[in-house]
Amino acid sequence: MNKGEKAFKDWLDSKQYPYIWIDQSPESFPKFLSGISKRPDFFVVIKNFGMIAIDVKERNKYKDFIVDEKEITKYLEFERTVRIPVWFVFGKEDEKFKSWYWIPLTKVLECELKTSHSGPQDPFRAINSSDCITLQAKIDGLERLLKD
Repeated sequence: MNKGEKAFKDWLDSKQYPYIWIDQSPESFPKFLSGISKRPDFFVVIKNFGMIAIDVKERNKYKDFIVDEKEITKYLEFERTVRIPVWFVFGKEDEKFKSWYWIPLTKVLECELKTSHSGPQDPFRAINSSDCITLQAKIDGLERLLKD
């Protein structure tokens, strides 16, 4: 578990939200999904709504949040297979994870597809923080996701 995932888990615990942390070890991943799908870091239950799958990303380096297009394709397959909505949650260590930036996979697909001008030319989605629902860690709760 990286720093962002740990901070997110701590936030869920502080709010007493029900969740399931997903073991990311290779031996815990079913062979029928291997290579075609990814698995989330958490399943989070939102009362009176249902369960969502969360992939936590820690970002500091770029102005926008970046998600590789190959990863997005794999999460689309996961979402289609298990019928659970996938959300990305971005946190910034330089902000001490005081805010969480939430965006559903369906909205990520609307973000601009780009390629790097230097290094590998693999396509990625650039997600501006204004595209996300921002939850202030000490103030906001999951109910804000349902308002926007």
